[in-house]
Formats: sequence, structure tokens, C-alpha cells
Amino acid sequence: MFQIKGKPMKPNSLRARFQAGQPVIGTMIQEVSSPFIVHALANAGFDFVYVDMEHGRFGLESAVDLLQTIRLTNMVPLVRVPDNQYYWIARLLDAGAQGIMIPRVETRQQVEAAIHSMRFPPVGQRGLAVARGQNDYKRQDALSFVQEANRENLLIIQIESKSAVENVDEIISAPGVDVALIGPGDLSVSLGIPMKMDNPLMTEAVEKVVASCKRQNVITGLHVGDLKAIKYWSQNGILLLSGSSDLDILLDGSIQLCNSFREAVTGSF
Repeated sequence: MFQIKGKPMKPNSLRARFQAGQPVIGTMIQEVSSPFIVHALANAGFDFVYVDMEHGRFGLESAVDLLQTIRLTNMVPLVRVPDNQYYWIARLLDAGAQGIMIPRVETRQQVEAAIHSMRFPPVGQRGLAVARGQNDYKRQDALSFVQEANRENLLIIQIESKSAVENVDEIISAPGVDVALIGPGDLSVSLGIPMKMDNPLMTEAVEKVVASCKRQNVITGLHVGDLKAIKYWSQNGILLLSGSSDLDILLDGSIQLCNSFREAVTGSF
């Protein structure tokens, strides 16, 4: 019987960048399901992109289509799942995600549950399905596939509440956490300073997460649209930096274009 010769899984380029101490930049897709948005972001030069299933409009099929398009580019495909559940995590990894972001993490038990869902035995209990989107539908030896998947896929947990910051040492001490990503919007609300990103309470909280991650060899991430904050934190311990989304880009671009048109037209009279 003819079989396609197996090849190694596509490596996760973010891991090599992290090991070299290099920052990576990305953004988020929340609304546009066309392949156009993927190629536009890839052509712009982003290192990675999140498919957002927590606040975005995507069901499983549209998310899978986006993931498989992202895999055709140089960007790393990541997904923010709507909840820390096996049926989301495992199916999206099967579909081609190279990293899973878990929102609203506040306990070590939540992290352990995520690891259980996304790692194959003996680390976790993810079910095996080899020739799927994650290795581009290639036949592959099961043992090498399991080892590569456990090694390459990123577990990204979101630190986005006062409680999570207070418990960050315990949360990220669970073996298998790759990135602790600070969600400053929700965190600012939890701290009682909604969207005041330069408030000393916010700075103190971010510094605490960065320091904890350094002690435990975990990468720190931040999703924020403030260029001043991105510049500052990229120089102060945060390597995974993202901001904005397809929706924000379209809204901001539309406003800028409309204003420039009105200025041009008004100036002509």
C-alpha cells in the first residue's frame, strides 16, 4: 500500500526567537474570516497572529480555515480559545495551531488542566490524531509526532486580574507554561483603574509578572495598543508583544482616511 513519506512537523519559530532573547511582534484576528486578512498581515511582516475565539466572531470551521491559511505564511498561528476546555484546545491544535492562549487564568489548577488537554502522554492526556492540520496532513511516525508536538506547541496563559497577579508565582510554576501574557485592559479594570495604562498600580503589577517569569524561565507577553508601552516593556523584559486587531486596524484606517478626505475637500473651497 502506498504511503506518503513522513516529515518532521513544522517548527515553531517563536521558540528559537525566545531562546535567542529576541522580541516578537503580532496582532489578532477577530472579525475578518477571508484569507485576505492573513496575507495582509503576513505581508506587513508580523511574526505571529492570534485567532481570537474569546471575543471574536469565529466558530470552529472559520477558525480552522484561518489557521490553515496562516500556516502557508511565515507567521506562527496561535489561538485564544473561548474557555479552558479540552474540546477547544485539542481540536484547534489538531487543526494547526502552534500555540494556545488560555484566558482568565487565576489558579495553578487551571494551568494544569490546560496542560492535560494540550500535551500528549506522558505529560498530558491529549488524544492522538496524526495526519491532521497540525502536520499539514502528512503521514508521520506517531512517536516522533507526539514528541514534536509536545516540544513545539506553546501554552500561553493570560494574567488579567488582580488575583492572577497576586498568585502569579504559583500559577506559572506549573511545569509546561511557556508564556504568561498580561491582558492590561481587564487587569486595569480589576485593579480599579480602567484603561489607565500608565498608572503606578499597573506598572507595579506588570513588573511583578515580569520578575516572576524571569525567576521561573517563562516568557512574558503583553497585548496592548500603546506604542510607548510596547517600546518601554520590550526593553524591560517582555519578549512577546502584540496589539490591535483586524477590527482596530480597519476602524483606525477608516477614520484616518475619512478625515484626510474631508480635510482635502474642505481645503479646496
